[in-house]
Amino acid sequence: MSDVSQSASLSSIVAYIKLTNNCDQQTALIEAKEVMNNLVTMRQKGFITGWYFDEYGHLELLPSDSILKHITPNK
Repeated sequence: MSDVSQSASLSSIVAYIKLTNNCDQQTALIEAKEVMNNLVTMRQKGFITGWYFDEYGHLELLPSDSILKHITPNK
């Protein structure tokens, strides 16, 4: 999964927000655009390499290698 750059599209995030927050399309779209902008910013800053929905429907982030070095305990 490390080669994923973006598999949760804006429309997928809109649908997720509508479902989980029981809101209308317009509200969900506004919130989804904010989420997407934040994800893109995190990717541009090198914190993550991508994002996707896992098998449980959770939005997952793929941390970059440099961030993994900071959050993974040394063995």
